[in-house]
Amino acid sequence: MKRIRWSVAGLVIAGCLVSGCAASTSDIQPLAADALSAARSAELGIHLDEAGRTFATTARVVLDDMAAQLSDVITQLEQTQTADAAAERARTDALDASRDAVDAIHTAQQGDAAAAEHALAAAIAVLDEVAGER
Repeated sequence: MKRIRWSVAGLVIAGCLVSGCAASTSDIQPLAADALSAARSAELGIHLDEAGRTFATTARVVLDDMAAQLSDVITQLEQTQTADAAAERARTDALDASRDAVDAIHTAQQGDAAAAEHALAAAIAVLDEVAGER
């Protein structure tokens, strides 16, 4: 009898652990918001640098920091298991847009601010939507 109780208890605990690890769309939104914040900050850094309103070293530090923050979000999104198709779609969209934002930052660091701004604008639009800020 005790063996059956322990088996049932083990199954209940295992079920709770498995179902507790899956993220819903609302769990993806804060990660998308973090990526959105970093992408917008990078966009602002590029604008200020292009307008000559900041030091080049300051702009470089901002872009490096925002790329690092986006990389952290990407890692979290890659490790997130989703609960349903809508959450997976949100995760994939946020992941792709975050990667695009990092690529845009690298483009800006290589000196093509116009292309970087264009790519960042597209990434920001997607992250805005996933984060629920539209």
